Amino acid sequence: MLKQILCLFMGFMILGSSFAQVSKNARDYYHKGVALKNKGMASDAIIMFKKAIALNKNYDSAYVDLASVFAKSGKFDTAIILNKKALEINPNSLGAYLGLGNIYRDAIPEYNLAVANYLKALQYDSRNKETYYSIAWCLNAKKEYDSAIVYAVKALEIDNNYVPGYNELGHAYHASKKYKEAIEQFQKNLAVSVNELPLYYSGLCYLELNDREGALRMLEELKKNKSTMAEGLSRRLEGKPKH
Repeated sequence: MLKQILCLFMGFMILGSSFAQVSKNARDYYHKGVALKNKGMASDAIIMFKKAIALNKNYDSAYVDLASVFAKSGKFDTAIILNKKALEINPNSLGAYLGLGNIYRDAIPEYNLAVANYLKALQYDSRNKETYYSIAWCLNAKKEYDSAIVYAVKALEIDNNYVPGYNELGHAYHASKKYKEAIEQFQKNLAVSVNELPLYYSGLCYLELNDREGALRMLEELKKNKSTMAEGLSRRLEGKPKH
């Protein structure tokens, strides 16, 4: 009886060791794949990720990175399948949600699906300014400007100097013609730190409100800060008739 127990124990030890080795080899292939992907060696990276998956069918990160390589090469349907497979394995996969969001935003314009995936991503990383920006971008594309403003502001609350956030915020305010609200928001941003973008967009809003004096104040601030955007606002002032 003791001999049987010892044999069974040894069997489990060998099996456990085998699984550990497979897992280690899968990780090694995965990390090689990531390094190759970062060097732009897509075909070699694909081989490594596939080897990792062959050794570990539940390697969700390998599916996500493999999906990103296929997405970059324009094979979006394959990338979607791989990201969804990663989510079957790990429903908390941040990378898979972001990958799907980016595909539905940029490659296969399905903005509702993009937003849904970005919102899921925020559940696992609520401090990602790029995700808030991406949602704002999609909402602007859908002409849901009030909602876009909310998410663009959130992106700027994380990073007050985040250029894409200002671009989406400025677009949403301009498209919805909420010029006074825009100036108020940009003043809040300027209270955090002086930034050329809120100065520039404020100047545009003053022009839309026919407040030439306000626009000139913004122009002077841009010049004081040696901003290259001063020239653009100056041209807009010259083209705007005086009242």
